[in-house]
Amino acid sequence: MVKQQGNDGCRKRIVCVGLLIFGINGTSAAYAELTPGVQLPDLSLPGVDGANVELLREGDALVLRRVGVNTKPAATVIHLLQPDCLQCRAQLNELQTLSDRFSSRGVVVLGIAHRGEMADLQKLGKDLSITFPLVDGTGSEIAKQFAAGDTLGIVDRTGVVRFAHIGFSKGDEALWGAALEELLAGKPVTKATVDRERLAVGDRFPAVELPSIQSSKPMGLVGEDGRLTFRNEAGKETQPKGAVGFFSRY
Repeated sequence: MVKQQGNDGCRKRIVCVGLLIFGINGTSAAYAELTPGVQLPDLSLPGVDGANVELLREGDALVLRRVGVNTKPAATVIHLLQPDCLQCRAQLNELQTLSDRFSSRGVVVLGIAHRGEMADLQKLGKDLSITFPLVDGTGSEIAKQFAAGDTLGIVDRTGVVRFAHIGFSKGDEALWGAALEELLAGKPVTKATVDRERLAVGDRFPAVELPSIQSSKPMGLVGEDGRLTFRNEAGKETQPKGAVGFFSRY
């Protein structure tokens, strides 16, 4: 879509391009991220059942408190999510499988919504038959610090992050399981993240030609000879002064 507007008699042209790309592993961080070695902040957040879920450090151990439960997890898997995110739904399904596999060994999975409404989070949990705690973390300290997109972290029994990554692609769950097996065996985590290439400030944006969702006709964006060129569905080319792109794998 090309948007033109006047400004003090000048014409400004900006192109906003939404790109739906399947199979590309990349995200961009808006905030800090959960990274190995970071200490998890204490949490006390409302759960979808109306009761608070607390994850606190007591001495050198992490303690989970909820109605009828007061335990020291052997490891905790934290997922910062958005209730309306399709990628999060896919990830939650895999986390439920992970919870079923490891809960008997003292592993706790905790889903924290960093945006959205409680009603949507409750519906999401019901639709997916999630049995691990889902809590509303909008405006919380952990959301403010670490909600760089949709984040996953595996935390050891002392509250220190040992494995973390942003986003989700099928196959990531194998790395979660491997990291948990190493933690539970008292070993260092061999692979502490999922490797993803990311666009960074200073990178040259790759030339793209993809079908429009609306018409299925090809659209293109390419930078050549120091100029950016956008070609719309009708084949018309313009040279915008800037472009905004967003990516989704789902």
